[in-house]
Amino acid sequence: MYGREVAKGNPFTKGTAGAASTLPEVIAISPLENIKLAAQLDKEGRFKGSADIARHIMKTRGFSGLMTGYAGMQVRQCLWTGGFFMSLDAYKGVVKMGIDNPLAGDVISGFFAGATGVAFNCWTDVCRSIVQKEALAATFNPESVRPSALAPLNPGPFFSQAATLMSTRGLSGMYAGVGPKMVHLGGSGAILAVLMPRFQASWFGMNGLE
Repeated sequence: MYGREVAKGNPFTKGTAGAASTLPEVIAISPLENIKLAAQLDKEGRFKGSADIARHIMKTRGFSGLMTGYAGMQVRQCLWTGGFFMSLDAYKGVVKMGIDNPLAGDVISGFFAGATGVAFNCWTDVCRSIVQKEALAATFNPESVRPSALAPLNPGPFFSQAATLMSTRGLSGMYAGVGPKMVHLGGSGAILAVLMPRFQASWFGMNGLE
């Protein structure tokens, strides 16, 4: 993205490049996120499975319904991935001062980098979940107005929900569940930090690249 080798990058270039790489990721996962959330909220047992949920959303909201909450999810993923890659090398430098084992060092630094990403993005997950829950509930209201195809791209409802949550519940509401989330995505960061350099070295070796 910046026309330089990763090793020659700095926290800004690595963080922003990581954030930019989430654009296709979030486009791909948004329908799955909405289907998953609808399944979790289906206490009445109205759906017979993921395909049934997808059909219901498509029928009531069109394809854009599967992208509900896209703006919030994009902000969420940009902040986590950007925070992870921005801080990973810094943590590796600190960890190396006390731990000689490369694998252990990658696990620990990856965990802290993943937790740092959560420190940046936890509030976004809380807010986008509320937006998506309200939108999914509206699909069962026959009087609800079908939103436009561009509605998922509008960040207005997401930031409006963030402002409302901040004013009513403060930071504690914005960061509800931050502890378990740090453990969860800290673990994801640890796995990422372990696998990335090793798969890269293996791929380069197989293809005779330096």
